[in-house]
Amino acid sequence: MSSLASQSAESSNFLIGLAYQANHVWSETTNLLSKFPGGEFIINYIKASHKNDPWRTLLEALLALFAIKYFLASRYSQDERDKMLLTKKEVEELIDEWEPAPLVPEVRDDERWQLETNPLIEGPVAKVVDIKHADNSISSGVINFASLDFLGMSTNKDVIESSVDCIRDVGVGACGPPNFYGTQSVHVRFREDIASFLGAEDAIMYGQDFATPISVLPCFLKRGDIIIVDGGVNIALQKAALISRCNIEWFNHNDLDHLEEILEGLQEDLADGPLNRRFIVTEGLFENFGDSPDLKRLVEIKNRYKFRLILDESTSIGTLGNNGRGLAEVYNIPREEIEITIGSMARAFGTSGGFCVGDKDMIYHQVLTSNAYVFSASLPPYVAKAACTVIKLIEDNEIEGKPNPYLKQLRDNGAYLHNLFVNSKDLSELITVKSTEYSPSLHLRLKPDLRRKLGLPDVYGGPGSVIQKALKNGNEELYFDEYYNLESYNLQLIINRCIENKVLPTRTKRILHHELLPVVPELILHLSALHSREDLDHAFDVVSKAIIYQVNNWKSGR
Repeated sequence: MSSLASQSAESSNFLIGLAYQANHVWSETTNLLSKFPGGEFIINYIKASHKNDPWRTLLEALLALFAIKYFLASRYSQDERDKMLLTKKEVEELIDEWEPAPLVPEVRDDERWQLETNPLIEGPVAKVVDIKHADNSISSGVINFASLDFLGMSTNKDVIESSVDCIRDVGVGACGPPNFYGTQSVHVRFREDIASFLGAEDAIMYGQDFATPISVLPCFLKRGDIIIVDGGVNIALQKAALISRCNIEWFNHNDLDHLEEILEGLQEDLADGPLNRRFIVTEGLFENFGDSPDLKRLVEIKNRYKFRLILDESTSIGTLGNNGRGLAEVYNIPREEIEITIGSMARAFGTSGGFCVGDKDMIYHQVLTSNAYVFSASLPPYVAKAACTVIKLIEDNEIEGKPNPYLKQLRDNGAYLHNLFVNSKDLSELITVKSTEYSPSLHLRLKPDLRRKLGLPDVYGGPGSVIQKALKNGNEELYFDEYYNLESYNLQLIINRCIENKVLPTRTKRILHHELLPVVPELILHLSALHSREDLDHAFDVVSKAIIYQVNNWKSGR
């Protein structure tokens, strides 16, 4: 018994000593911790926690120690015993055997034709061009209906001379982003000229037209905001809406009744939800259809429902209105009624780049936050100078109440060729003309009845399609659509036959898994103010015969 009592006393003394040491350590720790800012709060928390639940204090202390050890430990530590040492020969054998996975899917044999049929223009992109083919043969003297230079400004003598003078004065490149040393006086002049030309307060300039909407929309939209987008907009606007991460509603192409239905249906949710930014997005002249919305009614709708309007006038500026001021000029709508106007310099202006016009605050916000403006090099000065010259040429030839001479020929050409195709009896069962007579681009599609006879779907891609599901699942093998490839190939055969007869049309070249909306392949003829009546008659004759010939071959299975 005395032995047990002795052992018990020793254990008790040990525990008392351990408790004394613990209290001493705690006292020293609290004294040290109290010297740091906020230390008193931590001490009070530990005391309260220990009093209520000492085991919780112990658990939290262990977790804290584990966290400290985890974050301070090397992320790449490895036990030396787990390492496998290889000889130099073994390393070389492994390297020789390794085959990296391809970055992109290989080009299929049945779509390789697309690489071999891209026309290479030798010399300037003028009304008449020379085309170099994949086999190095050359088709000379071909009338060009594949260029977006609607007014022929890229070959205008005054535009060329002003560009050359600018290169001699300041060189070729801007050599930096606009907010640093990339802005030169000619960039400022263009911003002033385009704002004055369109009747806006201010303007901003971008180095690439495709990057313009992709940079502008995310400046003003974020999660929780809402945009209602026309279901026929171009790919740049589709991508801009997508990367904005806002809520997107699509209304049927050019169907303002459907737009009003959507807006009316959203009123209850918008009234109860947080205050957010709200935009309607459409085009002045649709790149994919060649038609326009009723801007007067569109402005009335957006004002009634308290939305803002983003209008892409890339194709309509320089082509619509008496003096090329776009759809706003056609409907006599003040530019301030359109909150954001986007445009391209790579079409009717015959140069390159893009711009955005509107009020000063909206433009200044882009100067600070637009990705393409802040992080991209400025447009080459001579390109801005060329655009300024185009604007001056148009303004110097204005005639009150009458179409500008630079635009009148383009408009007459568009109406003439449009009527030839629309009224053609030989083509009445084969094609439909989607574009309007005021469009500078003629859009031709196979008729729905003919599509069904050929076993083609009404549209390709779009919401719920195989392509969209494959994209969501990352299944690249299903990105290819054999019917889309087949239809595009037959359109290319029509183009090849036209080139043999000295006419160069073009076709839609879209990548299905990049498109958010359904698409239909088209044959397109882009008109120019430089085309003569003889050019148009020859183009109609050649393209009509090529369509009839190829469709008949297709029907017969050849």
